[in-house]
Amino acid sequence: MKRKANGKVKRATGELAGLTAIIVAMVLGAVLGLLYGRSMWLAGGGLKEEIARLEMTVAQKTERAKALEEKDPAEAARLRGHVPEIESRLAEVRQLQEQRSKEGVSKLALVAWEFTKFCGDLFLQSLRLMVVPLVVTSMICGIASLGDVRHIGRVGFLTVAYFLATTLVAVVIGIVLVTAIRPGVGADDTFAFVTKNVQSQEETTAIGTLLNVVRGAPDDPNSGMIPSNILAAGAEMNVLALIFFSLVFGGALTTLGDRGKVVIDFFDAANAAIMKMVHLVMWFAPMGIFGLVAFNIAKKGGGEAFAGEVTKLGKYVATVILGLVLQGVFLLVVLKLLGKRRPLEFVMHSAEALLTGLTTGSSSATLPLTIECTEEKNGVSGRIAGFVLPLGATVNMNGTALYEAVAAVFIAQSLGMTLTFGALLVIVLTATLAAIGAAGIPEAGLVTMVIVLTAVGLPITGIGLILAIDWFLDRLRTVNNIFGDMVGAAVVERYEAAPAR
Repeated sequence: MKRKANGKVKRATGELAGLTAIIVAMVLGAVLGLLYGRSMWLAGGGLKEEIARLEMTVAQKTERAKALEEKDPAEAARLRGHVPEIESRLAEVRQLQEQRSKEGVSKLALVAWEFTKFCGDLFLQSLRLMVVPLVVTSMICGIASLGDVRHIGRVGFLTVAYFLATTLVAVVIGIVLVTAIRPGVGADDTFAFVTKNVQSQEETTAIGTLLNVVRGAPDDPNSGMIPSNILAAGAEMNVLALIFFSLVFGGALTTLGDRGKVVIDFFDAANAAIMKMVHLVMWFAPMGIFGLVAFNIAKKGGGEAFAGEVTKLGKYVATVILGLVLQGVFLLVVLKLLGKRRPLEFVMHSAEALLTGLTTGSSSATLPLTIECTEEKNGVSGRIAGFVLPLGATVNMNGTALYEAVAAVFIAQSLGMTLTFGALLVIVLTATLAAIGAAGIPEAGLVTMVIVLTAVGLPITGIGLILAIDWFLDRLRTVNNIFGDMVGAAVVERYEAAPAR
């Protein structure tokens, strides 16, 4: 008994030390990025990138105005009116670049740029390295441990019901807040620019997106739930395809008797070995998180640029953050009432995964740590966590759904458009469905947001309004996505164990 107590104390002490190291690393990274980020940005070629972006913005505004000349002359004139201001800013940046070319760049700033980028990339790639084998082994082991096909159906039904319900609540929270606060009134879209990956989705519909989730994009046979080559799909980090294949494969193994048990034992051992590798990666986590935070702030121009972005879109940022906080509170209530867990204790044991999600902006990349925290620290059974969490990292996007709903109404407000109740209902539906089709990667919500805007007749150019601050909000909504998955695993475990009526 005493030995067990000592073991618990050691684990708790180690967990606290690791969490403290991660928090300190985040703070130090933020300080470096905010205070020295501009110098790093300049040394790393930030001016060259800024010039390229401004030139593309001028071209995009001119092209858009030309396309609207007959259809909407007033909008065309408004867009042309933006060009002189953008060109004025472009001239200032070019002048600054010439000045910097004469003076040279700081070698210290260049070293800081390269070092933080290296640390962040190494940590992120180490996590991504674990994703494919972890998804395959955890899903196969999870399905195999459930055994009875009727049992699998019960778990699947509970999981999908939870995902849909929490996502719908997130969208409603977003709609209510953005309608009440009205952050889009008076917004300035002079420097708004829409990236190519967003433009490429302009003709996509909600139904088309859902079909592509199953079949894949017509020009990419290795995308979607059922790819033509599972190995190629794995190489492209198509997690949804890996999940579907592993579910079917694991289910098939359970029908083979002793022959299947040999294979299941192999995957069970492989899963345990991969989790050991995740532990090794976590030794490097503080340095990697330091690099990610510092570099992400620096590549956006440092503290001055970040402050400028937040100032211009302050009400919008506040609306999104408030919505995510309220959704987080809702999830805590669900955890307490339905999961019968202690919310504060659950959050503390989930902190490493949540903080890592905050720095990476990717629920898929954070999946190894999400599974570790859920199983080993929060005590959720491996068979449930191995099923719910990989699936949730792919299709359960509470934060993304809320964000897309807020952004769509914000864009409408900035354009002076009043959305009807019917249009708001369409946003609720499409934001929920689009979030399911969003990949668990950084800024995937921007691409699926096109679906929401198209559904209510809003121009996708409005996305350019929020592009400058999206990198920051993307990390906040990722935390919400990950926590929603972890709560879901706890809730499903409790109700799956309850006798069916």
